Amino acid sequence: MEQKIIEVKGIKIHYRTSGEGFPIILLHASPRSGKMLEKFGNMLSIHFNVVIPDLPGYGNSESIPQKVNSMNDVVPYLKDFISATNLIRPHLYGTATGAQLAIAFALKFPEEIQNIYLDNPAHFSEDEYLLISEKYFVDLSPEADGIHLLKLWNHVRESMMFFPWYDHSPENQFSNIEPSPLIIEDLVRDYLVAGVRYDELYRAAFQHEKVEKIQQLRVPTTIFKWKASILLKYINRLLSFQLPKNVCVVETEKDIMVRYNQMVEIIAG
Repeated sequence: MEQKIIEVKGIKIHYRTSGEGFPIILLHASPRSGKMLEKFGNMLSIHFNVVIPDLPGYGNSESIPQKVNSMNDVVPYLKDFISATNLIRPHLYGTATGAQLAIAFALKFPEEIQNIYLDNPAHFSEDEYLLISEKYFVDLSPEADGIHLLKLWNHVRESMMFFPWYDHSPENQFSNIEPSPLIIEDLVRDYLVAGVRYDELYRAAFQHEKVEKIQQLRVPTTIFKWKASILLKYINRLLSFQLPKNVCVVETEKDIMVRYNQMVEIIAG
């Protein structure tokens, strides 16, 4: 993929792009970067002009100057990014944080996009959100003895076996396979690149994980229900609510490549 940088509202946004045709923007999860969606993007690029930005504050994109308190703090940056890259009414795909940003954008600017595709959207109660806000995020402020790095390592490791990572109840365990140190290291690196403000958009995404947001959507929307998602319990809860007729649900298989192929087929029509 070709990598580019463009200035949007005074900050530099790094993005990857490949393919020709109708545009589709892929929005990644926190605290990752667009790199996590490269393989999926390459598969889509057979059919589309694929654009994968590093969201503000992640990867090689600069942070928004002010603190991010809600998804709507980032929506104007996405709108100006779409304008600056000359993308006309693109599809939006988002996973986790990216899905919540896609929802927030579609609610504010429905006329600016064609369709949205939501991967790993969920519904959390207010009490669940408050507990997550209190306990989920590790402090990355540097400490003289480096203990913050060990805390981060353990957080990432446990996040690959439990959701939420701090609660090891049997019902919260989605994997009993010890993650590879190389996989842990890769995700730890994403946290460190994002830095001490990594949690701002991450928190905002959890706060936005409400079925009411999806019920308000008026654009054509597809929800991908991934059988291996760490959020499956909360995705199923979301899907237990009545959703508008413009929202459809597609179940995708556990295997990542099978899942990608399923999603490409749906998006390409």
